[in-house]
Amino acid sequence: MGQLLAVLLGVLVQDAGERVLFDFEKPQDAECWSNLQIADPATADRRIQKEPPATWSLSTENATSGTHSLQITFEGGRWPTLTTALPPEDWMGYHRLTADITVTRPCLVGLSVLQEKSSRKEGWEPVVSRWTKTIFAQPGRNRLSEPLHRNDWQAIIPKLGPVVAFEIFLYAPRRGESIWIDNVRLISKKEKEPETKPEFRVAGTDWVVSGVIELGKKLKDQWTPPVPRTVNEVEAEFRALREKLKAKHPRAVLATFRDGEHGYAGWTDAYFNSHGPDGMTFERSENGGSRETAEIFMRHRSPLHRVDLSSIPAGSEILAARLIICQAGELTSREHNPLEKPTMWVVEPCNRPWVETEVNAYEYAKDKFWKAIGGQYYGDDPDFLPVFLAYGPGQGRVNVWDFTEAVRFWTGGKHDNHGFMLHGDGKDWMGRACYREYPDVRSRPAVLVLYEPP
Repeated sequence: MGQLLAVLLGVLVQDAGERVLFDFEKPQDAECWSNLQIADPATADRRIQKEPPATWSLSTENATSGTHSLQITFEGGRWPTLTTALPPEDWMGYHRLTADITVTRPCLVGLSVLQEKSSRKEGWEPVVSRWTKTIFAQPGRNRLSEPLHRNDWQAIIPKLGPVVAFEIFLYAPRRGESIWIDNVRLISKKEKEPETKPEFRVAGTDWVVSGVIELGKKLKDQWTPPVPRTVNEVEAEFRALREKLKAKHPRAVLATFRDGEHGYAGWTDAYFNSHGPDGMTFERSENGGSRETAEIFMRHRSPLHRVDLSSIPAGSEILAARLIICQAGELTSREHNPLEKPTMWVVEPCNRPWVETEVNAYEYAKDKFWKAIGGQYYGDDPDFLPVFLAYGPGQGRVNVWDFTEAVRFWTGGKHDNHGFMLHGDGKDWMGRACYREYPDVRSRPAVLVLYEPP
């Protein structure tokens, strides 16, 4: 009778709460791990390479459950990973995985769960077959907590069979660097995810919106089909505006900021991909700072631009400005055609001093991490400031937006110029936009400014 009662109580505790997956209290809790190695490269993503082997052992440091943790010491590399096999098991009854992770510096740590039919190959389907959670860990103890069934592409999926492996990895570790992990648990209780909706002020207006999609809906009824223009036509129109403004501003100056033109070399840009899920580690860690062309699309797949405006004298009155972005080639997508339906783009200012050859979805510079993937943190000391400095619909091959408020923002003396991200509502898609390295100088991105010196 006593044994039966103990079993029933154990079942009730597991059903109502938690199950320890790893607690690292016994020698065998360390002996079951190994460095991930791919025996057959044909079965894995081409970017998986042999990493410097890590070492690990039970440690009395940084234990959060019991008296031991697992200490892992790395010897460099890009994505060194420890892996362990698990008895095949159906995890559909569990809804969350938690773990305590202790680190000595800001870094990116990840956990992965593989099912029987998970794949390590490259591409969307293989990526979503692996459940992965990454965390921007801060010095000290960090709590990782993530749903196991967030949605169809970040989930343990029944069709992939039982869970068979668990992995721990660290992004770009330093030689001799250690992390500690403990108290890895499965939670059976469902918890509602907190909803956070950032608010963006639209410069030059009194509007506050939840994002580019809401802004597009707000202005949809004002849309008219754009008339395609060339770069020469856009610039001629801006010169005509200068002549018009000269009546009140006789000292107005027209400045063109385009890399490679008139000796200007102050433009920097870099594409990065922060597309989910967390398993997109290779794509998210790539730097696109030397590409001639790359896409410009939604917030998770767009470039950073920065234009040096320091030649404009302090105290100048900014009369007007335009941002020009060109597509490389003609429109090819009927689904994303800005000439046939309303679209919306916005300019979102960056709050970090990113480096063109180092920035990616994890870091704005080497070993300097965003607070959230792709810089999508808008709390205290945000990665990007929650304001749209420019906005408007796409126009096809040559796109031009009013950039007056943006130039005023950076030349007014209150804000450091860390550039901006241009991104859209998904209804327009520049599959290949021209970046500052594009061979045809006239197709490179540009900012035109009319100002009157003090």
